[in-house]
Order: sequence, then structure tokens, then C-alpha cells
Amino acid sequence: MAGEEGWTAKTVVFLGIVVVEALAHLALDDERFAGLSLVLLLLPPVVVGYLVVRAAGNRLLWAAVFAAISAGILLAEHAGSSGLAMAYGVPHAVVYLILLWLFGRTLSGDNEPLITRLARGVHGSMPAEMVAYTRNLTVVWCVFFAGQIVVSGLLLALAPMHVWSLFVNVLNFPILALTFIGEYAYRSIRHRDFPRSSIVRAIQVFRANSPFLKNARSR
Repeated sequence: MAGEEGWTAKTVVFLGIVVVEALAHLALDDERFAGLSLVLLLLPPVVVGYLVVRAAGNRLLWAAVFAAISAGILLAEHAGSSGLAMAYGVPHAVVYLILLWLFGRTLSGDNEPLITRLARGVHGSMPAEMVAYTRNLTVVWCVFFAGQIVVSGLLLALAPMHVWSLFVNVLNFPILALTFIGEYAYRSIRHRDFPRSSIVRAIQVFRANSPFLKNARSR
């Protein structure tokens, strides 16, 4: 029962994020929804700041960082620039930078790649071909995370605001979901004999092996 309630809460939070990002895109793209800006402006930095400060070791430092980011967003909005775009662009970049760090740091030196470690946590011992595959998959996800940051930056600098907002606020989760589905389909064909686990189990192992998430749960 407790597990079901936990997943229900996570589902509600996820749907809430999707709705808020859709509203942010409408506020940036259509003047009829501009009134939403006041409600949406500080929501992302406050939420992300709370989560980071809660998980970080040096809470005072991170609190100061996110206070500065929030102040910058307010000043940008007051000056007539798009503070709302900053409010949703900064968390998007921060999340993917953290993921890039979590995955990328395990590819250096004698470290075991993160997805290899996760796969061992789910399946135990693995054949050499799956060890190689999971290492390559860790690299692929690093490229994906870096690509999200680079494309977002290029669109923000070169494309109309509504195009950038469409990518960051609307297409973000569908692109992520399609990447998961594409990898799962490829693995099912390429390594059809290797046993597959549930997404729930994979998420549990990821949380257990992520230092950032372990710190967040222990506080």
C-alpha cells in the first residue's frame, strides 16, 4: 500500500511538472496567457533550489547560488527581458548538467560505467558483450544530456523564443521517452537472450547508486 501511494505521488508530481511546463510555453508563446508569468516565474528556481539545497553538503553555498539565480530572473523580467525563459531554461540546463556529471564521471579511469553498475545491481553477473554494451550506453546517454544543453543554448541564441520554449517546455519529456523506448527496442532485438527487468526495478537501483539521490533521501 505504501509503495502504491509513493508511485501515485510521483505520478501526480510528474503530471504537475508537465502541466506547468505547458503553461510556461503558452505564457511565452501567446500574449493572452502572459498573466500566468507572475505565477510561473519563480516556481522552477524555488523548487529546484529546494531540492538541491536539501541534497547538497554545503547548503549555505547552494542556497546563495539559487538566491542569486532567482534575483537575476526577477531583474531580467523587470528590465523587460524574458525572466520567464530564464526560469525554465536554467532548471532544464541544471538537471541535464547534473545527469551528465553523474554518468560522465563513471567513464573515467578505473570507474565502472554507471549503467554497467546499474545492470549488475539488477542482473548480477553479466557476459562481456553486455558489459561493453552498457558502457557504450552510458556514453550514449552522456551525449544525449550534452545534446539537450547544446541544442537548448543554440535555439535560445538563434531561434525565435517560441521555438526554444517548444523544445524545452513541450518536447523535453517526449524526446526523453522516445530515447528510452528506442534503446529498449534496440536492446530487445540486439540482445534478445539477455533477461530484461522492469522499469521500476531499474529506477530503484539507479536511486540506490546515485550519490546525489542518496544524500537527498538521507536528509
